[in-house]
Amino acid sequence: MATFKPYPFVLGFLVIYLFASPALAFGAGNIAGISKIEGQNWRHGDIEDALLKIVMARAMGGKTFDKLSVSRVYFGNWLRDYSQAIDVGTVKAVSAEAIRLLLCVLGFLTFGYGSREFEVTADRLGCYRPEDHIDNPKNYADNVDARDYDPRLRGPVDEGTELAIDPETGMKNYIANENIGIMSSAEHVRKLFSKCIRLARSYKETNDKTELYEALRLMGTGLHCLEDYLAHSNYTELALIEMGERDVFPHVGRDTKLRIPGARHSVYPVVTGTFGGVDFLHSVTGELSDKVTQSEIEDLEGTLKAGRNGDTSLLRDLLDMIPDGLIGGDKKNKIDEIQENAANSQLENMSVSPREPEEFTVYVQQVYRQVMPVIEFHDDLLQTISKAIEKIPVLPKIIEQLEEQLSLFVFQIIAPVIIPLIDQVKNELATGSTEIINSSKNEQLVVFDDDSCTDPTHSMLAKDHFSNILNEVAGRTASKVVSWVVPQLMDAWDDDSVDVDQLLNRIIYGVLHHPAQRDMGEDGAREGRQMMFSSVEEWWNDLGEDAREEYRQKLSRDGVLNGENHKEGVQDCGHGCGKPLGMHKNFKNEAPETMEDRIAAAAANQIMGGVKQGFSEFLSGQANNNQGNLLGAVAGGILGGGFNNEATSAYRSSGYTPDGGYSETTTEYGYDGNRYGQAEYTETRYDDGSQRQEYSRYEQDDNGYEDRRYRRDDDEYREERRYRRDDEEEYGGGGGYSRRHEDEDLAYPDPERPSSPSLLDRIAQRAKDAFEERRREYESGERERRWPF
Repeated sequence: MATFKPYPFVLGFLVIYLFASPALAFGAGNIAGISKIEGQNWRHGDIEDALLKIVMARAMGGKTFDKLSVSRVYFGNWLRDYSQAIDVGTVKAVSAEAIRLLLCVLGFLTFGYGSREFEVTADRLGCYRPEDHIDNPKNYADNVDARDYDPRLRGPVDEGTELAIDPETGMKNYIANENIGIMSSAEHVRKLFSKCIRLARSYKETNDKTELYEALRLMGTGLHCLEDYLAHSNYTELALIEMGERDVFPHVGRDTKLRIPGARHSVYPVVTGTFGGVDFLHSVTGELSDKVTQSEIEDLEGTLKAGRNGDTSLLRDLLDMIPDGLIGGDKKNKIDEIQENAANSQLENMSVSPREPEEFTVYVQQVYRQVMPVIEFHDDLLQTISKAIEKIPVLPKIIEQLEEQLSLFVFQIIAPVIIPLIDQVKNELATGSTEIINSSKNEQLVVFDDDSCTDPTHSMLAKDHFSNILNEVAGRTASKVVSWVVPQLMDAWDDDSVDVDQLLNRIIYGVLHHPAQRDMGEDGAREGRQMMFSSVEEWWNDLGEDAREEYRQKLSRDGVLNGENHKEGVQDCGHGCGKPLGMHKNFKNEAPETMEDRIAAAAANQIMGGVKQGFSEFLSGQANNNQGNLLGAVAGGILGGGFNNEATSAYRSSGYTPDGGYSETTTEYGYDGNRYGQAEYTETRYDDGSQRQEYSRYEQDDNGYEDRRYRRDDDEYREERRYRRDDEEEYGGGGGYSRRHEDEDLAYPDPERPSSPSLLDRIAQRAKDAFEERRREYESGERERRWPF
């Protein structure tokens, strides 16, 4: 059977060979939650995590954003980074559809879904547009009309108008001037958020989920642009200058100061960076070498090839464990159908060059027809289960395993057709990487050589990468921008009386502004401006005097010229996220795995294999106490009988609890037709010697459910029961006793509590024995032979 492991591949390949185009903002993705640099370095995904603390519109339930809703927002953000793959440099050699197909695979990896609202369609992907990222369009496409290659690309730049400084705002016109007939980033955000609000308000009337999901995507697209203002502009440097740090280099020439309304003195203008080949490589890799990327390509191809002959037997077994009523129909038949179609395909043996446009387009369309059905099958199954989880405490371990096996199945199907496509596209585009480096190195120092220059390069100015010492403050401020903007949009979704134009003026000009005008702004825009300035101010003040003195040198003209504003030895891979890119898991617990977890997982495997039968025999017939009332007429496991032995499984987990204890949990689940059951036993121990035992059992069928819970600790024993039948009436009850005095004997006879070892005690001992056996094997070295991790 093929093994599933994280693979740091697609990202590096795509960005270096496909994305020969402008800025990638803070970078797609987010930093691993267990990373030591989380919170210190930022990517767009980290900034979007601010949504998890924000309450959604009432039409969405009025709760805080959940992870799936955040993903729907971030999908719009993510698309803007990767839309840059569709630009002059790539469409000259390869069809946009081929690039989009590869991005479909990358999107599937990133979000765990690749169809419906997460499908990378041509309309959603679009193409590179400077206003998406507040990029300086100077010399775009070497001043040829890019629309000759793709009509969606922008035309030649009117440098006299677009690149001029607005004397009212102190910003480049392409940033926020909506009054001179050009496409500025401000106008772009206005259009995005306007449509976002319109769709959300319509959703309240139609309850059409496609409108809601599109509204979330558009919100993410607009947020990307606002976040890029902190990543791509010299706002942070100018804010530091406003705080009195006069030696901070503003990334423009010495003679570019001007007077603007509200400023106390002449100021340098707000600008963003231009692009050449070196800027592209810096944006996507953080370095001027593609050696790491080469290994990632090999990892991609190796992983996909390893998945070609994956065994689907475990996937079929897992599907058997889930009642048909939950997922609908026989999904195994669909697996057979997809495999048969893949086997009949002759695409793997085809060799069509991208230089043959018509034939290559047909080839790519055939690949789409093979790739999308399996992704749709994956998404349909997981989303169906995701909806059911809210109603049923459904098989948590099975779902985690099912998601992993489904991912393997997808790659088994798509590998034979994606790998040849990767090879062909890679070969066509690889030759350009050396040429673009040599063509633009001389442009990097333009603002040092020309005192009137207001067009720095992206490489010198942007704060995209972890190595830049201003990445932290830029990302922190961008996160606060999200926290300021989104609640206002949610209010507009809920309240149709909110004036959209007035709201968007407040948002756009509360973010896109010169820090010297932080005390200006109408209709609440001043609040956003002061929030941003305060964020930079707080960060600077928190550094301490020694650190500030060090930063003064690193951020000075000479410091920037010598590269001192980047941390030594710190590298990231542009779109990377502080961890290898692997298949996104929507159902997996992302907490760090401990050695205890690994030993416990091996114990769980043993229980699922052969120990479960002995476990059941040990417990068989034990129905002479309170807990036995639940299991009285049945035998087997902590779940009890009444379920087909082949349709039951168990797993084990352990970890520290919020109250300082250490818990070990055994869970067993099973099904029989449309009847589903789940039982769980947990023992928690504390440093003072006390312990708590808990047992719960849940069963549901077409007629209703029954839920029983038992708990015993040093002080009390309690029992609760709830059930509901098809008469729609719900019943509940419970009882127990408490320890009244510290010196009372817990073993005294009680009709509610037997003096002999209880079923809980027996279950606990058996679970403990399995766990300790696995620990001993690990410590003695037998684990290496029997339980490889």
